[in-house]
Amino acid sequence: MGKIFNVMDEMSTALKNNGEATGRVVVGATALLMEYEMEGLVRECRYRYPHVQVSLKVMTSKDVEKAVASGGVDIGLTLACGQGEAPAGVLRQALFPVPFVPVGAPGMQSGPAPRTVERVLVVDPDCASQEVLLRHLASVQESVPSLMETGSTRSALGLAGAGLGVAMVPEAAVDGAAGTAGPVVLEDLPRASVHVQALWSGDGWLSPAVSAFLDLARRARGSHVRPPHGERGAADGAAAAADGAAAAADAGADEGGQGVSGAAAPVMV
Repeated sequence: MGKIFNVMDEMSTALKNNGEATGRVVVGATALLMEYEMEGLVRECRYRYPHVQVSLKVMTSKDVEKAVASGGVDIGLTLACGQGEAPAGVLRQALFPVPFVPVGAPGMQSGPAPRTVERVLVVDPDCASQEVLLRHLASVQESVPSLMETGSTRSALGLAGAGLGVAMVPEAAVDGAAGTAGPVVLEDLPRASVHVQALWSGDGWLSPAVSAFLDLARRARGSHVRPPHGERGAADGAAAAADGAAAAADAGADEGGQGVSGAAAPVMV
């Protein structure tokens, strides 16, 4: 009963604001995404929906899924290589790809290949992006490397640059450290491309704030994709066109009785 009253309050608030998205959305994301993707999404949300308040929670991949299923967060963002499994009653959708590269100390780049990696630095051991390197090493070397959790990409970069292990990190993180005495990309080890995955509850109506943020996430391209210098106006025009298309799709979905806004169809798991 309490949930019904909450939905009614949210609908009433939306009507009072002439349809403009307003309210609070709680987003749970992994440390990897929080460091390199969330800032852009939050800034874009603030620009387009000034009355939407975004609250962020850093979680492991498994905790994100649990929080979405239990209602602890409105939207969860994780990295995934494929469909996998998610809790019952949870909707999910693959968004944009994030390229990952293996990095190590500068001396490793010119060392013998194939090499034996003794330690792998992982930010989130549950993240799909971290599994690619581990599977490769397990298939090409006899000894199993030890794992060291770093807690953040920044820490993983520092430890890898100091020669304490090899890490798989977002390519944008290495580009951002260009010109510093940091780690280098190890070309003889595999790269990976994983997708940001959005998860949200399939039980009930989505508030305007949640729908607004979810629509922005669907249109995001990721931190590794940046418009060339001088083409910001073109990018803004493309974003405006995407907004118009999304609005038209939302209107059609409303007429058809669909409860989730956005042009792309979610996958039910």
